[in-house]
Amino acid sequence: MYGITISRGIWLIFLGYFFLLNACSHGHSSFYIDKKNIYQVKKIAVFPFRNLSKNPRAGEIVTRIFLAKLSKNERFELEELGNVIDFLVEQRTRLGVSINKSRLFLLKRRYKIDAVIFGDVLALEQKGGAPYINLSVRMLKIDTDKIVWKASIERNGDEYIKILNIGQLRSLNQLTSVVVEELMETIR
Repeated sequence: MYGITISRGIWLIFLGYFFLLNACSHGHSSFYIDKKNIYQVKKIAVFPFRNLSKNPRAGEIVTRIFLAKLSKNERFELEELGNVIDFLVEQRTRLGVSINKSRLFLLKRRYKIDAVIFGDVLALEQKGGAPYINLSVRMLKIDTDKIVWKASIERNGDEYIKILNIGQLRSLNQLTSVVVEELMETIR
C-alpha cells in the first residue's frame, strides 16, 4: 500500500515539475563569441537592421533600440548611424544589401572602426495577443573578415510572465528592449 502512494506522489511531483518547466521556458536563442578576437574590437559601426518581417517599421525600431542599448556598453565606441547611412548613400549601396570587402575597408579607414554589426529582423509582430520577435545579429571584424560574435533570439512577451500575468510584456517596444538587453549580456 505504501509503495503505491509513494510512486503516485513521485509521479505527481514529476508532472508538476514538468509543467512548471514548460511554463517558464523561453523561446529559442543561441550565440557564438570569439573571445580572442572580440577583445581587439574597440570601435564599431552598426548597419541598419534588414527588415524581413511583415512590419514595415521593424528594421528601424530594432536598429534604434539596439543602438541605444549598445551605447550604454562602455566596452565599445560607436560610430554615428548617420555617418554609416551617409557612407552607404555615397557608395550607392542600398540598405539590407550585403557590402563588399573593399567598401568595408574604406569604411574602416574613414571612420577608424574595427568591426561592423549587421542584423536581420525576421519577425516583429503581435502573435496570439502577445508581442513576438525573432532576430539575428552578427559582428564582423573587418581586418580578419571573421565573425567574432553572432546571436539569434526568438521571444514572445508571454514568456516573461512570472505569476498572475506579472512580468508579461505587452508592447513590441518593451519586448524588443528586453530582448536586445539579453543580446547585450552575451557580448560583455
